[in-house]
Amino acid sequence: MLALAMELVAFVLTLAGNARGEAAIFHLALLSLYLQWIALCSAAALCWARRWLKIARPGIVFFVCWGMLTLIALFISQIAYTLCETVPIYPGFPDEPRGAFIIRSTVISAIVSLLLLRYFWLRHEWRAQVTLEGESRYQALNARIQPHFLFNSLNSIAAMISIKPAEAELMVEDLSDLFRASMEKRDRIVPLGDEVALVHAYLRIEKVRMSDRLNVEWDVPEELLGWRVPMLVIQPLVENAVHHGISKLREPGIIRIRIREISNRLIIEVENPLPPQDVEKKHGNRIAVDNIAQRLQLIYGDRALLELGLDRDIQGAIFRARMTLPLAAQLKEA
Repeated sequence: MLALAMELVAFVLTLAGNARGEAAIFHLALLSLYLQWIALCSAAALCWARRWLKIARPGIVFFVCWGMLTLIALFISQIAYTLCETVPIYPGFPDEPRGAFIIRSTVISAIVSLLLLRYFWLRHEWRAQVTLEGESRYQALNARIQPHFLFNSLNSIAAMISIKPAEAELMVEDLSDLFRASMEKRDRIVPLGDEVALVHAYLRIEKVRMSDRLNVEWDVPEELLGWRVPMLVIQPLVENAVHHGISKLREPGIIRIRIREISNRLIIEVENPLPPQDVEKKHGNRIAVDNIAQRLQLIYGDRALLELGLDRDIQGAIFRARMTLPLAAQLKEA
């Protein structure tokens, strides 16, 4: 980005000048070389100073960096002018006094540096704000869902303790795993196998409540279980499929979970049947879906995609959630 920004400045300055034809091409080439040297030296200086600047306040860091960039431009402009005087490169060049060239170059560099630093500052503030907003939405999701889910689960456990103690113990363990995962850092990356295990734990709990009404079909190749994915991105989609699909049906329903690799990308699909038209539909507030989409954006940028929509298969209308993740972080086997 820095090299591109300097090249754009070189084009603007060339177009704004009086040079035409061959002189304009020469001016652009020389100016590009000059600006790229300023950019490289500035980047190196900022990286070198990072170890000391990281303990200072942001405002101080901003102005110190701006001052460093301006001084570097001043120093390089003097060297460049001296070289052009010593080694004749083009007839009549340089065509302005040393002082005017140095002042003009330094002022332009100061303005461009100020704009770039301001852009990076605003970009950092925006990302920090998005992260905090996503975290608050994530906590709001937990605060809204967990008490209700915990209440139902504890009721089921209480009813099973006397008649099915082994299953009640397993349900307590599954519930513990789910709540432990919900309290982890929201940007934690885990093997796909761990996320699938959490989905199994959640479905075992819901299976106790729904019995034969809830059926699940898995299509997950074993060789994909080592790929890394963000924690708790599949389980909320399955939870939506249970609450907005299976729980509204009068007869048993099937949730289909398919994971496959296509063109070096991980495709995760969760499908559930739609309830009958006469069943009252409660539209959610999309906190879970929006939270997943925001987390994917923060972790992967534009390389990840979450799509939701209606479709039909041989059994009727279905709702499908499809998540596409880049396969760039595979876990190596020990």
